Amino acid sequence: MQNVIDIFKDICKIPHCSGNTKELKDFIVSFSKSFGYSVETDDAGNIMVRAKEAKVTLQAHYDMVCIGHAPNIEPIEKDGWMFAKDSSLGADNGIGVAMMLFLIQNNTKADFLFTNDEEIGLIGAEALSLSINTPYLLNLDSEELGKVYIGCAGGEDIFVKKALEWESAPEDGNWFLLESSGPGGHSGVNIADNIPNAITELCRVIYENPEMRVANIKGGERINSIPRYAEAIVWLPDGIALNNKNSYVPATPLSNRPAKILKDGKKIATELLSFAHGVREWNTSLGLPHTSINLATVKIEDEICISLSGRSMSNDTLASLTMQTVAWWELLGYSCTTDGKYPAWDPVVNEFSEKVLECCKTKVSNASYAAIHAGLECALFAQKYPNLKIASIGPTILDPHSDRERVDLDSVFKVLNIIEQVIKDI
Repeated sequence: MQNVIDIFKDICKIPHCSGNTKELKDFIVSFSKSFGYSVETDDAGNIMVRAKEAKVTLQAHYDMVCIGHAPNIEPIEKDGWMFAKDSSLGADNGIGVAMMLFLIQNNTKADFLFTNDEEIGLIGAEALSLSINTPYLLNLDSEELGKVYIGCAGGEDIFVKKALEWESAPEDGNWFLLESSGPGGHSGVNIADNIPNAITELCRVIYENPEMRVANIKGGERINSIPRYAEAIVWLPDGIALNNKNSYVPATPLSNRPAKILKDGKKIATELLSFAHGVREWNTSLGLPHTSINLATVKIEDEICISLSGRSMSNDTLASLTMQTVAWWELLGYSCTTDGKYPAWDPVVNEFSEKVLECCKTKVSNASYAAIHAGLECALFAQKYPNLKIASIGPTILDPHSDRERVDLDSVFKVLNIIEQVIKDI
């Protein structure tokens, strides 16, 4: 089974941040052809590797969220886990890709669908023009050993903009750089973990200093990540001490003053602080968030640009969340657009999910069905192929979309055994 880890380490050497995946695409195509499989690709960068008389399609996405030093990834193994030095690892979903390449290497009779740019709005799956010819599809993008996922959240991205007014910066007073940092995390999987939002923490300090004025605010890394860093250049008049008891937001005095300052900078910080980032509604039957929204990024140039990612286990409540969010920002004078919408996947038990659960229980005795508060491409496949039977499994991956991402190696081997058993039984 070490071969799977070796393949994954090879993947880590190939840049494959979302939006920049061609090099890994070429590697997958060449690798698959070298073992005698037929290979098809489409304009969205998806890859279908086909075997004769296949009954099941295995599926994973081959792009990754690049945080920290990524795509320069240095994998480290310690105490049965793998993580990366100062970057995201890309186990989401590179481990799934590695397992599929291992099975191709071993001439497994299955079809293999590698989808592109999942992390930036399920772009590849949405634009898929390659046919799925098998009656069953097993997605490998879940992140908890022993859980067979049969449902997921839908999502929609919201982009908010407003023109800015500037004025000359004061010649007296004191300038500071406020830098906010937090652990970051996945905006769906980790949204209920009380992870501090770096943008919100930054704006809290600005709000708690009534005399403070703002020259610039920026923060966040990706629309599907809880912000781990934010900063602001701020001013206080002479004689007014900085009120800052927030350990997440250290302040550094600045000697060089900016030439201009935002006319409504304090108001903007207050608007960002007052937005209710996080879980909005809990799903008691599934034991996970039902609806949530992530205040993801803020950037100020000629205008202020804010991005948010909403999620819900129901398409109806997702529509309501989007409408309410747009209405909130429009009330404050912003313009709003939406993009990247993908549907929820309603939980359904069928003969295929039962078979996957049965095989899971051979490795994890208390294996069970589950749903996830994150987007899975399964939702789009279910929409496009209503008769396709779908389930999702994966190894234990903690803190994806952050530089703390790590994967339990023993769980990788167990999942691979489960996949092999599913294919054998079918």
